[in-house]
Amino acid sequence: MLRRLVSKLFGFETELSELRRQIKELSWDTSFGMWTRGAFLQFCHVMPRDTRCLAFIDLNHIHDLNEELGYNEVDRRVKEMFSVPFRRSDIVARWYSGDEIVILFDSDLTVAQQKIEQLRNSAAEQGLTFYCEIGAWEIGKQSIESVVDALAQSVIKSKGRDPR
Repeated sequence: MLRRLVSKLFGFETELSELRRQIKELSWDTSFGMWTRGAFLQFCHVMPRDTRCLAFIDLNHIHDLNEELGYNEVDRRVKEMFSVPFRRSDIVARWYSGDEIVILFDSDLTVAQQKIEQLRNSAAEQGLTFYCEIGAWEIGKQSIESVVDALAQSVIKSKGRDPR
């Protein structure tokens, strides 16, 4: 109680509230309506040991679409694409760039594949396409970054073989 009174007197309470707001804002990507990479990594670092499915998605031609349609329209389309229902325990987040997305599924491979198919259909409705690889993450045995990197490399190889 005394600490709160002192912090109010010196203006720390306002500053702390502002910092909390900024942290919350930095955890959520409002453009795409999903978690940020930093928030995703924080969730992953507190996961109980288990094996979960992880998808790495690389959206196609986002740079070209941004130039053709504008950033706001592309953001709207991506957000709409990911409006398909997920389990509350699934985590969807942007990875590095604006066209890389990761999904940590709280389900088995079959359900994860079905969800990716729903995303493909939703993407097509928005005029979007993507490459995707799904793998398993053994929590506590592998770092999430190493699993995402391996899936990303598989996507790069798939894109190199695709004549599109």
